[in-house]
Amino acid sequence: METASRGNSPVDNGTYNVMQALVSKLEAIEAYGRYAQDDGGEIFRELLEEERRHADRLLEQLKQRIRA
Repeated sequence: METASRGNSPVDNGTYNVMQALVSKLEAIEAYGRYAQDDGGEIFRELLEEERRHADRLLEQLKQRIRA
C-alpha cells in the first residue's frame, strides 16, 4: 500500500483518488438524473447509465483497497 502523501491522512493517495473519483461520479449521476427528468433527452439517460457503470467499478475498487 502506498504511504499517505496528504500529511496525516488515514488513507493512502491511491485510495483517496478512488474515493474522490467515486464522489464525482455520484454527483454526475445526481445531475444527469435531474436533467433526464427535466428534459427527457436520451443523451442524459445514456450518460446516466454510463456514470452508474463507472461508479460501480469505482466502488468495487474502493472495497478492494479497504480490504487490503
